[in-house]
Amino acid sequence: MVTMSGAPWSVTLDYSHDAAFALVVRDALGITDPLGLAAVHPPQALTVDPAVRASSGIDQLWQHWWNRVTSPARREETGLPALPDGPLGRVVEENFTVLHQWSAARKREVAHASKPTGATPRVRDVLREYERTTGIRLGGFQLRVTALPVAGSVFLPLDDDRVLVSIALLIDRAEYLQQVLAHVSRA
Repeated sequence: MVTMSGAPWSVTLDYSHDAAFALVVRDALGITDPLGLAAVHPPQALTVDPAVRASSGIDQLWQHWWNRVTSPARREETGLPALPDGPLGRVVEENFTVLHQWSAARKREVAHASKPTGATPRVRDVLREYERTTGIRLGGFQLRVTALPVAGSVFLPLDDDRVLVSIALLIDRAEYLQQVLAHVSRA
């Protein structure tokens, strides 16, 4: 019998309106995403002043906003949106109602996709079964999974403890669970 450590683990799933807003604005302005994330799905049109599109340094402003939104320290802040300053902030302000309604619908998709059912295994069940069958304890990690409304099947680790996933991947529960297991069990 293999002895397993008692180190705890956790996998939490969340959805970020801030990240969703940033991605919609990125697409509306045609900004190239350095992570290579696909366009938002479904697409959402925004009203954007042509002067904003022509602003110098708009890509860098967006990258700064994105870095703030995905920062590990961001999850510890409470209740305050990570809205951008300057021209990007104006885009958000002018489209806030549209952005919020669109993002709220995506959040409901995440809730529906992650809702436990009798036929759908839970993350904890898959990880416990892996531990039971292999004798390898997956203890000592806290994985934070953030669902994003982007096209396609995306599983993008930011580091050992943070992963970005597409809603489409969440809907494909078996593939999502396989990706999580592969991420946390790698040596």
